[in-house]
Amino acid sequence: MAEAAEGTSADAMAHTVAADSFRAAAAPHGSSSLLSAAALCFGAVLLDGLDTTSIGVAGPAIAARFNVAAASLTGPFVMTSVGAVIGYVLSGALVGRWSARRVLIASVAGFGVLSLATPHAGSITQLAFLRLFTAIGLGAALPSAISIAIEQSPTRLRETVAAIVATGLAAGGVLGGMLGGIVTRRYGWECLFYIGGVLPLLLSACLWRWLPANSLECGPAPTSDVVASFALTKHLLAKANATQTICLWAFSFLIFAVAYALLFWLPPLLIGMGHSPGSAQFGIGVFSAGGLFANIGLVLLVSRFSVASVMLVAASAAAFSVLGIALPEVTSTMMWTLIAGTGGGLIACSVGQSALAISIYPPALRTTGVGFSAAAGRFGSIAGPAATGLLFALGCSPQWILVAASAPILVAALVLTLLAKLRARGFEGDMG
Repeated sequence: MAEAAEGTSADAMAHTVAADSFRAAAAPHGSSSLLSAAALCFGAVLLDGLDTTSIGVAGPAIAARFNVAAASLTGPFVMTSVGAVIGYVLSGALVGRWSARRVLIASVAGFGVLSLATPHAGSITQLAFLRLFTAIGLGAALPSAISIAIEQSPTRLRETVAAIVATGLAAGGVLGGMLGGIVTRRYGWECLFYIGGVLPLLLSACLWRWLPANSLECGPAPTSDVVASFALTKHLLAKANATQTICLWAFSFLIFAVAYALLFWLPPLLIGMGHSPGSAQFGIGVFSAGGLFANIGLVLLVSRFSVASVMLVAASAAAFSVLGIALPEVTSTMMWTLIAGTGGGLIACSVGQSALAISIYPPALRTTGVGFSAAAGRFGSIAGPAATGLLFALGCSPQWILVAASAPILVAALVLTLLAKLRARGFEGDMG
């Protein structure tokens, strides 16, 4: 989907690793504190995922409201990804200055208020700017939620808790897709954003009242900084690391590009293929549901097989599923299965790329390696929706666009194959 395409789940895993680089070793907290923190953080991430997918779900109705072509939605879609990137980049500095708890509360309240303002946009341009600022809050919320949840967890449970909280992105996408069609059909697309505004405001009050304070509440700023992080990039690109790093970045960029392109543009594509608006909006829910189940499968499979092997299967399944959707003779049941397969493959790869980065780099480079891999994916989340909007503007048919979308996935699979061969030949991470 998208945190997520968060996704956005990949960003969550990156911050799980990054948090350990500046957080002092914390003593295990009580189970009550852990459960309340995890539940509240999961709720924040779920609403993050709901709001992220709302613009895609409501896209066709918004285009009809302003009497513009579907290609005009490119601006709001792209600005959503740009805002998420900005929020993600700023999150570390904001947490270091004001604490993860305060940042999370402010982020949730902020995207709630801006979501309420979204239906009052007077033009597509105004909508694009509203989505930009809304998504900054969305981008800052996810890392803060992950940081708080794992801070309340004993060391042995931190990865599990982080994965559970991050799953809220996909759950929010499922909720948005499943309810979006019903809500927009009965009450108008505006109601979807009113729901996406009121719920975060209510949750922010709950966060203020019950979210436990973590050890960073009054602590020092993170010791890792942007300058030090960039200084380590020379090691990511040195000697044996260079080929693997380039392959990893290319894989992340390509997978995120297609994942976010489909997350935003799937309803217009399905409508263009003759499906009803309600059915098209339902497609995002199916896409996200596939990712939700795929995340569970990924966690189970990587304990028995290599991450690269699992993701190669996932990427191949996504590519052939996208091609299958474009076939004219595909039945309705088969189409939903293929959409779920596409979402499952792409979202599993979006999550898995962070695990792949961890397997590639030595401990001294892992935080930086994971962070830059996620950054490459985020740039893809901007380029993908923009390229799809260009194809719409050029008058390309939905079937042709879907066929074109399979190409980056296949290239990503080839890159992954090369990366797996490099690992099999014993390429080791190098500090230069």
